[in-house]
Amino acid sequence: MNIERVPISSVVPWEKNPRGIKTKDFDRLKKQILKLGTYKPLLAYRENGGYVVLGGNMRIRAYKELGIQEVDISVIDAPTEAKKIEYALSDNDRVGYYEEEALAELIYPHIKDIDLSEFKVDLGEPWLDIKQLLERTGPGGQDPAAAWEGMPEFKNEDKTAYMQIIVSFKCQGDVDKFSKLIRQKLPLNNKHRQYTKSIWYPEVTIERMMDKVYQDES
Repeated sequence: MNIERVPISSVVPWEKNPRGIKTKDFDRLKKQILKLGTYKPLLAYRENGGYVVLGGNMRIRAYKELGIQEVDISVIDAPTEAKKIEYALSDNDRVGYYEEEALAELIYPHIKDIDLSEFKVDLGEPWLDIKQLLERTGPGGQDPAAAWEGMPEFKNEDKTAYMQIIVSFKCQGDVDKFSKLIRQKLPLNNKHRQYTKSIWYPEVTIERMMDKVYQDES
């Protein structure tokens, strides 16, 4: 694998690319490119004297709309369709996630210098792998939309918070005072030296929907 600087006219998107992007997110991507530049090479293989992008299909679209003339290509060997799919999946694989408190602590001191509306992040661990996807929607699998047909209607009450803020403490004494003030304990995770991710005031019992099922009253 090697990096080559090539004319953008010699690079085309992968026609089988399964990823999509919303207009507002595509606009965010272009703003990021204008601000930060083309710092990440595209992942592509050679074909008919040019290059086909397996990783970075949204970026190549943005580059062309922005009038960028040359791009960096990380050239890979993908002789089979299976290998192309593997590269495409690997390039977009969610192998990690942001720890919410650590991310907030990292950004907060610089909040005036960063336009946070330009970025979206993954919070929490991946909830579905591809094998599960195929079991649900592939041949012999169950289509979730079809399975929902005929089910009784229901309304899911909005349980999101009215407002959220980040509260920082200079010392343990301040933590203890705050805990006493709101009459709630703030448990400490000794492994990461971080306090509980969030609390409700007044304190409420968090209702989870994952363990709810429909039951036939008959």
